[in-house]
This record gives sequence, structure tokens and C-alpha cells, in this order.
Amino acid sequence: MTIPVLVERRQARHAMIARARAYCAELALRPGIEVQRGIVVGSVARGDFNKWSDIDVLVVASGVPDDNRARAFLSVDEAFPGVQAVVWTEDELVRRRARNDPLAREADGVGVVVWGDA
Repeated sequence: MTIPVLVERRQARHAMIARARAYCAELALRPGIEVQRGIVVGSVARGDFNKWSDIDVLVVASGVPDDNRARAFLSVDEAFPGVQAVVWTEDELVRRRARNDPLAREADGVGVVVWGDA
């Protein structure tokens, strides 16, 4: 037996994950930036999202600005409203894992890989 509300919920989650994948693909087209990984975290990854939830994506990339303000512009894309990205380098991810950073822990625990390898 298929429960319609569960089918709708599953479809909504798949659509949100597809948007995150498309965001990572667009970011990978930008000159000088190499996206190694894109991982959906937060409520979409856990499945407890609602209609007001944004799509949280941890992007691991090289060629990104060192300055956090300049890097913040990578997380804002008018073509992808509702996608909220946090951009780290591979070294930053390693350091944050070592410090037991909550976002790194969530990416490793319930994150949904949409670009690259886990």
C-alpha cells in the first residue's frame, strides 16, 4: 500500500536534493573553482524538512577565496534560491572533523552526497 503523503514527501526531498546537485554543478563551472564534494546536510538530509526549509549544502572545493566575506558570495546564487551553501577547503574539512565540528559531524553522519565522493 502506498501512502500518498509519503510519496509526495519523498518526491519533495528528491527535488530538493536535485537542486543541491544542480547548484554544485553550476558552482563547478566557475573559473578557478574545483568542487570536490557537495553534501546536503540539515533538515533535508535528515528528512525532517518543512515547506520553509532551505537546502543546506556543504561544498568542499579548491580555488575558493581565503576571505570569508568573498567566499560568502559563493553561497548566494540568484538562480538557486533556497540553497544555502557553506564552502570549505579540504584542509578546513579535515581540521573541523578533528575538532568535532557539528557541521562536519552531520555531513559524515547523515549527509547526502550530491557531488563527488563521500
